Parts: sequence; structure tokens; C-alpha cells
Amino acid sequence: MTIKSLFQKFKKRWNCRGGYSDFLKIAFPLIISTGAWSIQSFINRFFLAWHSKEAFAASLPAGVLNFSIMSIFIGTISYADVFVSQYYGKKEYRSIGPSVWQSFYLAFAGAFILLLISFFSENIFTFIGHAPAIIAEEIKYFKVLCYGAFPSLAASALSCFYAGRGKTKIILLINIIGIAVNIIFDCLLIFGNAGFPEMGITGAAIATIIASIVMFGLFAVMLLSKKNNKTYNTRKIIPDFSFIKRLLKFGFPNGVQFFFDMSGFTFFVLVIGTLGELELSASNIALNINYLAFMPLIGCGITTSILVGQFLGRNKASLAERSVYTALHVVYFYVAFMVLAFILIPNFFIYPFSQGAEAEIIEQIRPIVINLLRFVALYSLFDPMNIVFASAIKGAGDTAFVMKLLITLSIFAAAMPIYLVIVVFDLGLYIGWSIMVFYAVALALSFYLRYKTYKWKKMRVIEMQIVDG
Repeated sequence: MTIKSLFQKFKKRWNCRGGYSDFLKIAFPLIISTGAWSIQSFINRFFLAWHSKEAFAASLPAGVLNFSIMSIFIGTISYADVFVSQYYGKKEYRSIGPSVWQSFYLAFAGAFILLLISFFSENIFTFIGHAPAIIAEEIKYFKVLCYGAFPSLAASALSCFYAGRGKTKIILLINIIGIAVNIIFDCLLIFGNAGFPEMGITGAAIATIIASIVMFGLFAVMLLSKKNNKTYNTRKIIPDFSFIKRLLKFGFPNGVQFFFDMSGFTFFVLVIGTLGELELSASNIALNINYLAFMPLIGCGITTSILVGQFLGRNKASLAERSVYTALHVVYFYVAFMVLAFILIPNFFIYPFSQGAEAEIIEQIRPIVINLLRFVALYSLFDPMNIVFASAIKGAGDTAFVMKLLITLSIFAAAMPIYLVIVVFDLGLYIGWSIMVFYAVALALSFYLRYKTYKWKKMRVIEMQIVDG
């Protein structure tokens, strides 16, 4: 195949419906937007590494545990974007605004449950068994993040109005504003600058909450605008319990899937912490780098679900299928660069952590971190299949299968083996990381096999007649 023919194929795929142009218009803003939590967490840990080694070591397990619990609600709430995408594809615009508000009401329930969980913070982290100085910092960070869960969940709900229609630039803009606010208040509250008290890890958590409040406020003001109400009925905010029930039917399995997906890594971090502070710090850095690199794939996954939903809403299953393979091409293109970078220039990713209070520790664990990044590179090769094929079938409504698979594999292919090799048999850090590679392979193959049954082509989350299989 000549370069000319390759270019012609690329050009054709770029311009066609469900091609690269359609995908990237939606995906690029979402790649940054869905990485907001990861970016904010990265920023928090970056500054905390300058503040104290205890705060830095505590920030990942406490932050990931908080996000893992929130993920069940985020996954449920954010599934409203599939409803929006299918209504948008069907051109049933007046149903879009009310559907978004139903997901907003679920944010209250999620925030209340997180508030209750915060009362058990000391029991949770004492049970985990990290060093006492780290436990004290973990409790502070976890509690404050739980107190401020509502604005984050509410912002996720209202963003579905834009995500489901593929209007993702506004989501990008609001997330950039949120990240900027987070940075400003990190500088003020962690170190006590400009007359603010020095609050350390508590200040980092408060900075994240302030950023979430700003983002939620911006989404709410824009959603309720006269223009949006005229077309999309966005001021119809009355609870619709029949729709909430339908959202829970499809969205809750998505939330459970998201929860178990995140919990697998959370459990991994917590168990690794039992090996010692150096092993925990090394894994913290490797996973922090992994989160930053991985989160763009979440944006690509959401884009896949949106395009599948829109095309199925138009009864164009063939275009939905094309968009799935477009997504796979784009994601593998990105992952190839990241894998090469993890292997060839690992110190580039480690450098930001080698400054400030944690610098001496970083130099001790640098060889370990470099080895762990090779594990990250290995399982990253399977992430595109995992993300894209799972997102494709979720975009049609096949969330129950995804939930059942994640529960099964998270328990039997991740949590149990990790506990056995690290805690019971004491086989060490690298064997534990090898389990995560096996888990990624199992997920990728399972989702691919489900996708190839093509049952998803006959599924919808809204009521409509299916005429294109």
C-alpha cells in the first residue's frame, strides 16, 4: 500500500460521517474536560509534594478512595448524556432539558451518602493500616472532599446537556476555569500565602471544592438561559420519578461499573501501602502519572458513547459501528505515543515530583518508579479496547452486562489475586503490578467479544421504533 493510497483512505475517513473529524470535534474538548479531576488531583499532589512527604503520600489513597465512592454516583448521573444523545439524534429536543434535571436530583442523594460516609473516616483509614502520620493526613483530605461532594456531582449532571449534544467546547471552557481556580486556591491555602492560613492537605481539598462550586454555578446559569429554554425546555425542573426510575435502570449499572473499575485501583493502592512508605510513594507517582495519561481515554470513551447514541437515535447503526472503529484508531494513536514516552523518557514524568519536600525520597525510589512505568506502558496497550468497546455498548444501553463483567473481574481477576500475592504470600511489588496487567487484558478481551455479538445494535434507552439493525 503506497503513501498516496494511505493518505486517500485517511482523507476519506476524516470527512465521512462517524469519521475522524466528527469524533475529534467532540472528543478534544472532552479529553481535557474529563481529565479535570485527574488534573486537579495532580495539581494538589504536585503542591503537596512541596509541602510535606506525609501529605503527599496520603493524598493519592485518600483522594482515590473518595473518587471511587463518588464514581458510583458520577457514573449514574452522567449516563444522562446517553439519553440526551439519543433524544438529540431522534430530534426530540423538548425532552432534553427535563432529562438533565432528573440527573441533577440524583446528585443530592449521592452527596448525602458521601456525607454519611465521612463520619467513618477514622475507622476506614485506621483499618487500612498505613503509618500513623499518613493516616492523620488521609482522614483530613477524605473528610473535606466528602463534605464538598454536591457541587462536583451537580456539575457532572448539568454538563450532560452539552456532552450529549456533542457541544463540548463549553464543557472545556468551564473545566479550564475550574482548574485555574483550583491552582490559585492551592497556592493560597496549602502554604498560607496572601494572608490565608497555612492549611496543608486540608487546603488542597478546600481548593478542589471551591473549583467545583464555580463550575456548577457556570453550568447552571448557562443551562437556564432563555435561548436554551426555548429550544430544549431547560427550565422544566419538576421531578419526573418515572424518568428517574429509567435513568437508574440504565445509569446505575454504569455507576456500579465505574465504581468497581475505580475501586480495583483504589484497593491496589491501599494494599500496596502495606508494603511500606517507599513502595507506596513509588506507586503513588506511577499511578498519578498513569491517571494523567489515562484520563484522555475517558473523554474518548464518552465521545464514543455519544456518537453511538446519536446514530442509534437516528436509526443509523452502521454509522454507529463506523464511529466505534474511528474511536479505536484515534485512541491507539494516542496510546502509542504515551507507551513510547513511558519507556524512553520516564524521567520526564518523574521530574515534577523531584522538587520540594519530597525530593530526597524521590531520588531513592526513582529506579522503582521507572520500572513501574514499564508496567503502565504494558497494560496501556489494552486500554483502548477496554474503553472503546465498553463505551460503544454502553452508548446503546447495554450497561447491565458491563456492570456484571466489571464486578466479576474486579473481584476475581484483580482484588483477590492482589491481596493474595502481596498480603498472604508477600511476593512483592512487581508481582502485584503484574496482576493489574492481567486484569487489563481480561477486560479488553471480554468487552471486545461482547461488542462483536452486535446485540447493542438492537438496543435503545429511549422509546423508539428500531428500523436499522
